[in-house]
Parts: sequence; C-alpha cells; structure tokens
Amino acid sequence: MRRELKIGVFLAGTFLILGIFIFIVGDMSTWFRESGYELVTHFQTATGLEKRGAVRLAGVKIGYVKEIRLAERRAEVVMSIFPKYRVPKGSKAALASLGLIGEKYVEITPGDQAADFAPGGELESTQSISFDQIGTLALSIGEEIKKVSRSLSEITGEESQTDIRETLRSLNGFTQDLKSFMDENKKDLHTGIQSFSQSARELDQRVAAVTKNLDETIGTIKSMAQENRGAVKTDIDKLGTVLDDLKESVRLLRQSLEKIDKGEGTVGKLIQDPELYDKAKETLASVDSTIAPLRSVRPIGLFRLDYLGDSRKTRSTATLGLSLSPRYFVLGQAVQDPLLKKFTYSAEGGMRWDFLAARAGIIESTFGAGVDLISLSDRLVLSVEGFDFQRDIGPHFRFMTQISLIRYLHLVAGVDDFSRAAKRQVYFGLGVGVF
Repeated sequence: MRRELKIGVFLAGTFLILGIFIFIVGDMSTWFRESGYELVTHFQTATGLEKRGAVRLAGVKIGYVKEIRLAERRAEVVMSIFPKYRVPKGSKAALASLGLIGEKYVEITPGDQAADFAPGGELESTQSISFDQIGTLALSIGEEIKKVSRSLSEITGEESQTDIRETLRSLNGFTQDLKSFMDENKKDLHTGIQSFSQSARELDQRVAAVTKNLDETIGTIKSMAQENRGAVKTDIDKLGTVLDDLKESVRLLRQSLEKIDKGEGTVGKLIQDPELYDKAKETLASVDSTIAPLRSVRPIGLFRLDYLGDSRKTRSTATLGLSLSPRYFVLGQAVQDPLLKKFTYSAEGGMRWDFLAARAGIIESTFGAGVDLISLSDRLVLSVEGFDFQRDIGPHFRFMTQISLIRYLHLVAGVDDFSRAAKRQVYFGLGVGVF
C-alpha cells in the first residue's frame, strides 16, 4: 500500500473518531454555561426522546431537555432554556426528529403573543405522527383493503354470474344473426367481388399503356443522342486539350522543385542554407522555453451546493483558480451564506507537497488558513480550515471531506464551526467542476 494512502486512511480514521467523540460528548458548553430557566410540557408519549436532547425554537437551538418523568399517565418533559432566549406565550411544543432516523428533539412553534413565559411555565403540546402511529395507520388501511375485497366478492356472486351468462347468450345470438345475414346476401357479396376484380384488370391495362409511353420516350432520347454525337465528340476533344495543359503545368512544377532541392535560385538557397536552418531552430527553442511555464498552468473551477442540516438552509459556493505549477496555486471564492444573509469572498494562495497542501489568505472576508490532505489520485480530499480569529466567541473552524464520484462530480460532507456546539452545523452537498 502506498505511503500517502496509508497516511490518508490514518488521518481519515482520526477525523472520524474525533467527529464521533464530538457528537457523543454533545454540547459541552452547557457544563460551563450559566444555568437557564425551566419550562414544562406534557406529551402522550416521549418515545425516542433522551435526556439532554435539544430544544429548538423555529429551528434554532435554545436549550436542552433537563428531565423526563411520568406524571398522571403522561410524559412530563422539563426543559432548561438558555438565559438569553425568551419563549412567547401561545407557543406549542412537539416532538420532531432530524430526518427519518435522526435523534428526537423538542420543537417549539412560536406563538404570536407579546408576553413571554415565566420560569416554570407550561407549554401546550401538539401530537406528531410517530412510526408506531404509522404502523397503526397501515393496519387500518389493511382493514379497508379487506372490506374492498369482500365487496368485490359480492360483485362476483351468483347474481353477477347469471348476468355474465345472459351476456354470453346475447353474444351467441348476435353471431347466429350475422351468419344468417351472410347466407342471405351471399349472391350480392359475390357480385361485389367480381366488380372489384374487373376494376383491378382495368387498372392493369392502364399501367401497361403508361409503360408503353415510357418506352417511346426513352427511344426519343436515344435518337437525340445519336443526332448530337458529333457535338459530344468535340467537347471530349477540348477536354483532352485541357488535360494536356495540366500535364505540362505539373512538369514545370516538378522542374522547379528539383532546382530548389539542388539549392538553385533564391528559394533554393534559403532552404539549403544551414545557417538559416540553425537560426530558425534557435528561434523555435527560444519560443518553446518562453511558453514552457504556461503549459503547466491548469484552470480550477467548482460550483458547490451544501445543505446545512441544523438550520435546513442551502449554501452555495463558486470557486475559480489557477494551478500555476504542480506545487503552487491560487484560489478565489464567492459564498452565499444563508446564516449571514449576504455574500462573502475568499482569496487564497497555497503550496502543495505531494499529498499535503497548505493555504492562507482571505477566507469568507476574514483572514484564515487551511490544510488539505489529498489521496487516491486526487479523488479524496480531507480539509481543515480556520478563519474569523477576531470573533467574540472564538475562531471559526470547519472540517470537510470531498470524494470525486466521477471526473467532474464530487460528493461533499463536513462539520461547520465544530468547536462551538451552539453553532455547529453538519452539512453535505454536491459539487460540479474541476479542482
């Protein structure tokens, strides 16, 4: 196994373990965060909801599940809300999940009242459809299908079979009537067939007449060719003269080429002069050395769409750049950030050593730097980058994996802002282009 592939597998495993560790540990910032205030809600069932699960308001994480307990045959969920968030009265709580099989969390739909819930307040809950309820609905549908089957059995009962027999008898009677009609009108049908046969014979006679006229026309054309044979012979003689002139021109051209080959005449001296050949060779070598660096220049262009899992929004990135040589490259990006609701721009320069590349410059309108691990003949890229180091809550770190399914189609997955659990975004996307 190649050394860079081994290193790539090792780093991929390390990043995978790091990601699993981050998700298992969860929001560690809650250990050091100032404790918030509690709100309570009740559900008929809290199946799948775990302690310290997320609490979201309009899709934004505002707290976590502090405790789940049984209260009067219902699940009582105690939520801890971060101090900086307020929940308006009239809001309703429901159980939701990230995707079909993702973890469950409490989703709060904000109300339209101006006042907010006080600590210890109780939210009204709404029932969401779970997989168990889907199974119950499936059983109900099965019962309806059974009822339809019984109805079909009733339709095909004894009375329906009697109707079918009557229909077949009617069809048999129609067939008998048709046979009687054919017997009664056999003579008329025979007469009609004879008339059709007579019409076919008349058509054959007309075709024969047309063929005769065509033969006469061809004969006329032949006689005209005989009469104009002399004129045709004259034209052929003229064509022979033209061919003779062409032959003489070819002979003169051959003589000129022989003189040039011997070095006779101005053109011959230019072609046979070795100094002229050497100067031309030196000129071509100089031109080749001038354009040689440009041969290694390779364009970079990539358009990518990322789906942000937590915010459920789409981020688009357009990348243009040049690979100036196998070692140096420059990149420019325009990013439409749905969280900032504006465009940000990047301009980076970098250097590559075999399977490792480093880059630095402006990343999303702030200073930043990144490291890329490239393996599998440039089909697998693992990237870690940091930027916005002056941010109040700390630098913005991002991890990304890019796999090339085919030459111009790339699959992307990663974790954005993974050092801050409150802002962490798992994303995946699709890219089209070359890099």
